[in-house]
Parts: sequence; structure tokens; C-alpha cells
Amino acid sequence: MQSDLLSLDEAINKIKSSFQKISNEDIFLKDALGRCLAKPIISEIDNPKYDVSSMDGYAVNHKDFTKIKDSRIKKFKIVGESSAGVPFSKKINAQETVRIFTGAKLPKGSNTVIIQEDVKLLDNENFIIIEETPKKNQFVRKKGLDFKRKNILFKVGTILKSRHLGSIAMTGQAWLTVSRKPTVSILSTGNEILKVGEQISKDKIPSGNSLMLASMVQEFGGIARILPVAKDNLQDIYEILENALDSDLIITTGGVSVGKYDLIQKALSKFKNKIEFWKIAMRPGKPLLFSKINNTPLIGLPGNPVSSGVCSLIFVNIAIRKMLGNNSYFPLLENGILNGNMSKNDKRLDFVRAKSRYNNGVLNVTPFNLQDSSMITNFSRADCLIVRDPFEKSISNGEKVKVLKFPNNI
Repeated sequence: MQSDLLSLDEAINKIKSSFQKISNEDIFLKDALGRCLAKPIISEIDNPKYDVSSMDGYAVNHKDFTKIKDSRIKKFKIVGESSAGVPFSKKINAQETVRIFTGAKLPKGSNTVIIQEDVKLLDNENFIIIEETPKKNQFVRKKGLDFKRKNILFKVGTILKSRHLGSIAMTGQAWLTVSRKPTVSILSTGNEILKVGEQISKDKIPSGNSLMLASMVQEFGGIARILPVAKDNLQDIYEILENALDSDLIITTGGVSVGKYDLIQKALSKFKNKIEFWKIAMRPGKPLLFSKINNTPLIGLPGNPVSSGVCSLIFVNIAIRKMLGNNSYFPLLENGILNGNMSKNDKRLDFVRAKSRYNNGVLNVTPFNLQDSSMITNFSRADCLIVRDPFEKSISNGEKVKVLKFPNNI
């Protein structure tokens, strides 16, 4: 069993190398928010499909302004109208124009739009007068301006947001191939743990960790399955884990240390088990365990809620990203300015809970005075973590720090 403390980077690389991209599924576009593309979006049409007007006005042929040299004033006959979805079907001839509206197809024979404010409509409304010579193709959105047929709009690994869905809808595609959501089973252990909703009694506490972790899994892109709470009983833990081997990932919270009631590792030994690592050089979260039981990966999180949450934010998040095929970089650190003072750090990478705000565009972060890993409420009130390197010198008010902002809804 590995007992030396791994660095954060070593642990992350170990997690990344141990997970593979999972299978795909086809889903309807309206259900695709937050899903990870497993096949690229390739346009089957041009957008726009033809040249269209970007303004309300009159469609003309720019050649009409180059043919007549003796006068700046041009008179055009209005021969029809073109609106979005109802185009003018004929070709316009010299010195003819068509009333056109925003988004409407340019008639054949036209290539320029004069906005309605720049023309004079004659009394009979059959003619317009244009006094200024326009630029060719002005106020025209050319065919394929947004995207062209066979363009790759979005690559494999893209996490789809609302704006993506709008673009994809414009291609006419209704079905997408995405990575299926990995199933992540969550096991809480301890004689003191109650299911959420059970009446709180003496010496018992609700299983806040399981609910927090389940919501994190959902935000990361997985399907959370909360397992029955396991008592501090080796057989109980073993049986619950055995029933969860169909998961893509099992995460446990609590019981991964070396105390009398820390039974996770003993339960794992009853399986075909390989401990990938145990204990990492970070605070909070030192007793993190990563193992495979019968080829099902298992991340054993510490029992303290902040330790469990921080480790999930990093390691469970990375594991799910790898299974989804999400290749975006994580964790991404920002530069911030410290409000307060921090003493010299010890040998472990430290994640300090903090609040942030922007002051004139500069990220300012204020650490909480109390950083105990059991204080889930301070963790809830925080919106970022100040990341401190091992043996980092003391930091004074106004100095730069590295900051890990919490993702939305975490």
C-alpha cells in the first residue's frame, strides 16, 4: 500500500490515466443542455441560405449607379416586395427596385440595399429617388456569413450551453450524439449517520455529505445514485459496495483513515482490489483514497464535509470530465489580490476557503478566519479557494494570490 504523500499534480495525473471515455447516446436537441458532444456538429446547410437584407429598405443592383454618370440622382421603379419567408420570385431589371425587409432574400438581379431613411418616395409610391451612391453589398448578409455547409461548428468534447443549442438549431439538426452520463454511486459510512429526512436523534447526524456530493456529481455531468448508509460494520460496507459494482464510479465519504472505525480499506481488501494511491499532500483532503475494485474505480473521500467537498470538486470532477470526453482545462486558477494576511504555509498544498468580489475589475479575495475542515457552513458561504503552494512564504494584505473559483451551482 502506498503511504507516501502524493502531490496534487501526481494524483490528478493518476486519476486522468485511470479513466476512459464512456459510451455514447443520441438525444433530442431540446434535452442537450449541459451534455458533452461525442460527435462534432457539422452544418448541412449554409446560414443564411442565401443573401439577405440586414435592414428594412430597397434592394437594387449596384451597376445602376455606375452606368449613369451624368447625375447623382437615380430614379427606381418599385416592382414588388420581399419579406422573410416570402421572397420576391422574379428578377429585377435595370432601374428597378424591390421593397425589402430585414432577413428577406435579395431578389435576383440585386446586390445592394438602400435603407428606407435614405430614399425619397414619390407621391404615387411607385418610384423612389436615391440621391447618394451606395456601396456595393451594403446592408447585405452574404450567403453562409454565419456558417457554411460542411463547416464544423462545435468540436467533440464541447459542453453544450444555451447559446450552442440556438446555433445547432439553425443547422436543422434535431438529434445529437453525446456521451452518456456516467453513473456515480455515493456511499456514506458511520454509525452516527442518518438518511436525509430521518428524525434527528441523540448522537446521530444527517448525511449532509451524500446530498452535497450527489448535487456536485449532477453539476459535473453525471447521474448520482445515493447508496444506503453503511454502519461501521465490515460486512455491511462490503455488501453495499458489491451491489454498486455496476457503477461507472463509486465514491465513499468517511472511513478511509486508519482509525478503529475506518473500515473502507478493509472492505476493499475483500474484492479484487488495487490501491492506486492513498494520502495526498493537500489540505483539506489528505486521506484521499483511489482504488479499483473488480475493475470499478472508487474514490474514497475523507469524512469531514469540507475535505469531502474540496476533493470532489477536484478529483470527482476530473474523473467525470475524463469519462465524458470533456477536454477543457481544469483546474483553472486566476490571479487575485489578498484582503488580509496569511502566515507561512507548511509542506502541504493548501486550499483556503474565501469570499471574492471584483473591485475595478480586479479580483479581491478575503479568507475566512476559521478553516476547520468540519465547518461546512463556511464552505457553503465561500465562492472560491485560495490555493497556496507548499512552504509558501507569508502573504500580506494587497499581495497576489492564486484563486480557484467555484463552478456555477457548486
